[in-house]
Amino acid sequence: MLDNYVSITNAFVAGEATFFPNADPKKHKCLLTVIKNRGKNKFTGEEMKDEIGLVFWGGYAQSAALYLDKGRAINVYGTLRSHTQPTGQVKANGKAELHRNMSVNVSRFEFGPETKKELVKRIAGNLALIQAAKDKGTRSPDQPITAEELIAVNRPAKYDYNPELAMKTGRYGNARVYIKGQGFLGEGPAAPIAVPDDDNLARLEAEVTRLKAAKKAATAGAGEIVDPFPQEV
Repeated sequence: MLDNYVSITNAFVAGEATFFPNADPKKHKCLLTVIKNRGKNKFTGEEMKDEIGLVFWGGYAQSAALYLDKGRAINVYGTLRSHTQPTGQVKANGKAELHRNMSVNVSRFEFGPETKKELVKRIAGNLALIQAAKDKGTRSPDQPITAEELIAVNRPAKYDYNPELAMKTGRYGNARVYIKGQGFLGEGPAAPIAVPDDDNLARLEAEVTRLKAAKKAATAGAGEIVDPFPQEV
């Protein structure tokens, strides 16, 4: 069988994913749309972009639902698939009007580089965890905060789709759950994550700069200095 393979780099998740569970986990399906920027039109200066539908199956559908939320950059490798649906309208020649679109069946994906907003979101979440530990008395208020703690990646543990939980929350990870014949489940919104305002953002950026400088000074003369802010892949 001949497939048309495509590779999409640095595309951004445009919104919430939709998860379609199946009794056979290999047939779980997850749909989401990504936006791929193509630069500016040289004549009008208008930003150009493509909106691309992605389809994940099986275990990848679960990973997409759990870990891909709006704004996340990803790199994708997959195969093109076309879909044709009648619009219910009839053309002037008497033939049924059809709507055709293309999507990508994802064979492999990986996280792209974080945006500034995502980095700040991660740091804010880690600061909240540190403060909670202080409030509980499990961390000394005088214990200094390190760069490693601020940038630590704390992704939720992967878990299998749970129908009972989905009925209560309407969600599986970051995705809304859709059941054929029932529609979208529940009304539970995604758990809000506090994002700092502009003043706190400036404070966080200054703190990150200070901690990076302190890390560099502390490791000077001890051989190769490891960047405390490695690029996530």
